[in-house]
Amino acid sequence: MTNKRAIPLIAVMAMALATPAYAANDLTVPAVKEATVATPSAPQMPSTPSTPSVSSSSSSSSSGSSSSSSSSSNNNNGSSSSSSSTQANLNNRLVNVAGFDSAKQFTGYFINLKRAVANGNRDAVAKRVSYPLAVNQADGKRRSILNEKQFLNEYNSIMTSKVRNALANQNVNDVFINYRGVMVGNGELWIGVVGGKPGIYAVNQ
Repeated sequence: MTNKRAIPLIAVMAMALATPAYAANDLTVPAVKEATVATPSAPQMPSTPSTPSVSSSSSSSSSGSSSSSSSSSNNNNGSSSSSSSTQANLNNRLVNVAGFDSAKQFTGYFINLKRAVANGNRDAVAKRVSYPLAVNQADGKRRSILNEKQFLNEYNSIMTSKVRNALANQNVNDVFINYRGVMVGNGELWIGVVGGKPGIYAVNQ
């Protein structure tokens, strides 16, 4: 009886010994996938404004010239309306582009400046300058005129014959205008609104 009960017990123990034990390093751990981070797209640069087409204006001008040639009897009326349109455009640009309060503010200033330079009235010229005045010399050097006193002391070296002639030959109704102000001649003088009033702010010799 004792031998019969011992046999099954021995068999169980033998099976237990035959079964291998699992070590910690035998356990396979699934790899953790790295989180996928979306790469931000590159910022879009603003598009460059296209250059206005001149085809329509050129075609309109050509059609205008053909119509004017076909109706020569209206030339006088056409030229007067064209000149008034040009004057209106000039006035508009003086205010909305160059920043003058009105066209008269510039024209009155310009006429008085021109008269003062022609008459050699240095004090009157000095009062129509915005300081500091930038003077770009012909040799490429640049200097600043800080006040009226310095301007009067260096008047001849600033208001050279080239600068005076450019002003004398400039028609008030035929000036170049942009956001920087009004250009006289080929850039010998630049006039703009500084501190709420017009003045020469740059001289190019």
